[in-house]
Amino acid sequence: MGTVINIGIIGASWFSDLWFLPVLTKHPQVHVTAICSKNGDSAHRMAAKYDIPAVYTSAEEMMDAEQLDGVCIITPNNLHHPLAMAAMKRGIHVLCEKPLAIDAEQSKEMLQLAEERNLVHCVNFSVREHSGIQYLRQHVREGAIGEYLEGRFEYSGDYGLGGSPGWRGHVTEAGAGGVLQDLGSHVIDLAQYILNDRIKAVSASVRCLEAGSLVNFDDRANRDQAADSVYIQAEFAGGGHGDLQTSWVRPQGSGGQTVNLELYGTKGALKFQMTGYGYKLNIAKKGEAWQEIELPAELPWDLTAEPSEDRFRPYRDSEKNEAWKWASAVFAAKFEGGVNREGLPGFDDANHVQQVIDAVLQSASEKKQVIVEE
Repeated sequence: MGTVINIGIIGASWFSDLWFLPVLTKHPQVHVTAICSKNGDSAHRMAAKYDIPAVYTSAEEMMDAEQLDGVCIITPNNLHHPLAMAAMKRGIHVLCEKPLAIDAEQSKEMLQLAEERNLVHCVNFSVREHSGIQYLRQHVREGAIGEYLEGRFEYSGDYGLGGSPGWRGHVTEAGAGGVLQDLGSHVIDLAQYILNDRIKAVSASVRCLEAGSLVNFDDRANRDQAADSVYIQAEFAGGGHGDLQTSWVRPQGSGGQTVNLELYGTKGALKFQMTGYGYKLNIAKKGEAWQEIELPAELPWDLTAEPSEDRFRPYRDSEKNEAWKWASAVFAAKFEGGVNREGLPGFDDANHVQQVIDAVLQSASEKKQVIVEE
């Protein structure tokens, strides 16, 4: 087979099929050696589809039986910590789905072990690589809008309107944050990534949908129901502030999901929106008209198009995919010497996101501003 790395897949859900397996199985330096799922049925289906040699029902058994260089963890949130720790103790590099953990106590432990073992660690913050996000980040860094003052950061969906969105809606499997762990982890990461700044304090409102109305999270009748709608007032270390919003009970029409980002500075403003219909990106210098920005690498906003994942994240089946980039870094670590994580969202980034999530839940419960732990 030549010079390749062996990768194991832990979790055989629809998202493994959408995001991980298509790129990993065509990566020239990767051999997807094994896959596992709880009862083995979905793993057998994925193995047949992608010609994966071995199927397991135990991740630990898979890691012990196969000569794995890395694993991708694509499971409910409550399994991220034990599975990642088990892999890293075996010296296996890890790509983990977001959020990294249930809480910051777990995420800090994961980060510490990853750094102690000098492993290639990565978290699948899959929205970063949209050209619009890269445009915003670059233009903020170049001073296009001057000093950042304030903004709005939203990631929303509507798949919680019909009831609990599977395991994601249950505290026992997803964590109390619910949508905050799911879409909210992205929006917290995007705000910090674009601004190259960290959230230092939050004031928050966290709600659950019950009988058609929103109730405070602490007042919910079902104690296993995770959060459905979250509003955050965030202060950044650099002095700016902003509103962060995440919800899976916000109607989307037929657009699927929505990312809305608005950045306002001393010299101008940037507005970006991406949905299943494509994207919109506009910039306005102080005192000048708004201008639309076209990104040749992405699909522009088109309400006549069929909304799809390929219009929302058109880079998913390319070298920009986080799984591809992580696999390339694992290959380099094995055959070229040294660990280079440049350009990868790591456990360090995800750990701070989890610290913000913990602070948000505390703020909503105690009804006060909470400082984010460093």
